[in-house]
Amino acid sequence: MDDPLTSVQDLLTTPRRQSGVRGTLLRGRRQLEARFGTAPPLTLRAGEVFAAAGGLRDAIYRLRTGWACQYRELPNCRRAIIDVYLPGDLIGLDGLFRTRPLENVLALTLVEVTTIDGDNILTQLLACQSNALYVAWLLVRRQQRTDHLLTAISSLDARGRLAAMLLYFYKRLYARKLIAARTYTMPLTQQHIGEYLGLTVVHVNRVLRSLRSDRIALLEKNCVTILDLERLRQLAREREMSSNDRPPVVDQFTPIKDTGFPSPPMGS
Repeated sequence: MDDPLTSVQDLLTTPRRQSGVRGTLLRGRRQLEARFGTAPPLTLRAGEVFAAAGGLRDAIYRLRTGWACQYRELPNCRRAIIDVYLPGDLIGLDGLFRTRPLENVLALTLVEVTTIDGDNILTQLLACQSNALYVAWLLVRRQQRTDHLLTAISSLDARGRLAAMLLYFYKRLYARKLIAARTYTMPLTQQHIGEYLGLTVVHVNRVLRSLRSDRIALLEKNCVTILDLERLRQLAREREMSSNDRPPVVDQFTPIKDTGFPSPPMGS
């Protein structure tokens, strides 16, 4: 029997076999989805930590509804948000490698999740080529989000960072058919936004007021309305950012447009 990891590498690096990547990813997604299909849903309140609420340190979570975030504690009681999870995302895959502990995953809203126990799950998943490839693809997408955030923080001013964040959430939600218009609910406070983009609350407030006065975007009571999509893209320097926002070979075929599984709209 072929080594699954070697087979995955061959799929990604041999041009004549790249046409099979989409089908392999879809098989992996279906198989992983089936594992979650038998798990009972778990509800977490806003502010609850995933590991404490679920009682499993090595679990993998599928976020069905609501938003969550991953953070790092900094000196002087400060916090940096390093990732934001939307409905459909899987949480905890990289935790199996001890790179992102679940103790630092926080529910931002009332969320519903399904879980599978992570004990021995990694070995089981990687024993199958389609599962291994899909897990790798999910980790690539997670790394892509990190790269996008780091690029925005390092290359954009405050208005550009806010614009990039609003645009990125809009694109992720729209791709999953969770929204159909240029309006969506974003349950991040100004404190959260500052922790995510490396800005003070005062600076976030000032930039949001400027985006509103310039009729580019509006944030009121956690509701984002994009008033001028083209100007928002210009502020976010989307074309420059997109060159650094492409995952490797897998996504060139757009095998799966969303990250994770299709999920019902928020609140359903």
